[in-house]
Amino acid sequence: MSPLIIGAFVVSVLLLFGLFSTIKTTFKTAFLIALVVFGLQVFTGIGPEQIFQQVLKFFSGIGDWLSRWGGSYKPPADFRDKQSLLDWLLFACLGFYP
Repeated sequence: MSPLIIGAFVVSVLLLFGLFSTIKTTFKTAFLIALVVFGLQVFTGIGPEQIFQQVLKFFSGIGDWLSRWGGSYKPPADFRDKQSLLDWLLFACLGFYP
């Protein structure tokens, strides 16, 4: 056997173990999420639809935040005090005034 074939075999075995590790982690994560959703449903009455709606709302909020980040939400040149700077930061990052 040539060293090239042995090296290819070693690399393929390492990739196979890496793939198995990734699949195992994926199944563990999916099982944990299913367990949390089931626990929320049984103990609080929150269903998967409500959780999914909150996840969608969260991701759309991130998209809105990213679109605002490069927009016209630049800080004014002259902040009079730290409170106005904090107010601007809250609006720029979270989208609301306190």
